[in-house]
Amino acid sequence: MYSHLEGYIKICLQTYVQYINSQGLTRKDVNTGLMVASMHKEFIAYENLDRKCEIFRKELPDDARLHRLYRRVDFMEKVEDFKEQELNIDDQIIDTESNLWYIVLQKNLYKVGLPIDLFDDCQSHIDALVNRRNSIAHGNFRSGVTAEEFSNWETKVSEILSAVTRLLYDYANNEKYLA
Repeated sequence: MYSHLEGYIKICLQTYVQYINSQGLTRKDVNTGLMVASMHKEFIAYENLDRKCEIFRKELPDDARLHRLYRRVDFMEKVEDFKEQELNIDDQIIDTESNLWYIVLQKNLYKVGLPIDLFDDCQSHIDALVNRRNSIAHGNFRSGVTAEEFSNWETKVSEILSAVTRLLYDYANNEKYLA
């Protein structure tokens, strides 16, 4: 049941990202979260501490603050060009880590520009299911689940998956991803 929940949510979020990518938008067209998500390579390049300011390299001793300032100025000078580029978010941005705890779901929502409180009503159920799954998987709880417990979990998981589907459809259909 847990694996079904985790896999379904991951596929839904990746499908949402693929849908947005297919719209032929530029970065400036979408909300800030999606814009940032599409700029992973650019941010990595500007965070590269080995990238030095050539202007002062010979005249001044190696000054980390100056090089940091140089990278920031260079980034700001190019930020409008970055915004004009085509939006392309890598669907590998969705990472369920080792378990899809509620906080991990929130991280993934944040990464794709969605409000992190979308599934607050499901928090206790998601974390309880992960706890139960881990207890069984790690041998702390050996008896499995009863038919009644399974039915209860099945109902809760179905509610969560329906909520995920409805909310992502609403965001895509009503273009809530746009700036």
